[in-house]
Amino acid sequence: MASPPQDIRRVLSPEVRLPMGPIRSSLSDDSEGETMGEGTSDANDDSISVLSFVSYPDPAGRKGFTVPDEEPAKTVYEAWEIISGEDTLNWSTWRTIFGIKLGLRWRSMNDGFMEVDPKPGYEQGELAGLHENAIREYEAKNRKKGKSYAQDLANRVFRLDAGIYSRLQQLMDDKIIASNKTPFRRREWRIVVLEEGEFQMTELLPERKYKGIFRRRQEKPAVTRYFIVLRGEEVKSTKEAAGWRLFHRHSNPWWRIDARETQGLRAEHREHFEKVNRRFRVRRTPPPPHPRHVVRL
Repeated sequence: MASPPQDIRRVLSPEVRLPMGPIRSSLSDDSEGETMGEGTSDANDDSISVLSFVSYPDPAGRKGFTVPDEEPAKTVYEAWEIISGEDTLNWSTWRTIFGIKLGLRWRSMNDGFMEVDPKPGYEQGELAGLHENAIREYEAKNRKKGKSYAQDLANRVFRLDAGIYSRLQQLMDDKIIASNKTPFRRREWRIVVLEEGEFQMTELLPERKYKGIFRRRQEKPAVTRYFIVLRGEEVKSTKEAAGWRLFHRHSNPWWRIDARETQGLRAEHREHFEKVNRRFRVRRTPPPPHPRHVVRL
């Protein structure tokens, strides 16, 4: 008799295990039960740690950051950088009027780019300090405005360029999905620091002139840099043995009740079609063999 189906613990990204053959179920009621296949391998924490993507260093020897086991609800900070360069525009059509050369048409070089990169060169305490310092500096400069740092940050994020805002939103969605693959805890990520600057290639920034008819608008840098600090924290947990239940757009929470109430009708339906099939099976006779398939002795 085949063994009942067993649930297998899946360790998803970033902890993707290397294949090592059949794995014993860690969620089975009977810890000494049968295994799937011939070989066995206990999926304990040590094997997960050794074989996981997080524990395996990258080509530079850096390992992924993981929260200690004794601090499951620890708040985590991450530093990210967005570098954005707009398309280069050059005048393609010129005309001289009264000795003054005027540009009439722009030509785009289609060389714009945008990169979203992690900045691992910060300790957790350092990033938490950056957040606290940003709050203190804002409150010291804007005491009379009556607007909190959190509200000002939300307004600045909302006013970002559409392309940068979209890439930042994708980053947040990826972090939230990756951090919520357990039925026992819910975690959220939020932007706590946003600093806009310029991609700096020299020790000092260049002296920029003001341009425009009235010289009120300063020249924009060719490449803009955004330094961002994300904060991830646990916002809810459950003590239920099996955790929160799964549902999706096509799931039916009342399927057990529906199956119990319609059990008799479904059995009657099956009996009816079985009776019809038996009746047709008696009436049908096998077709004569094709001449090509007749074996002559």
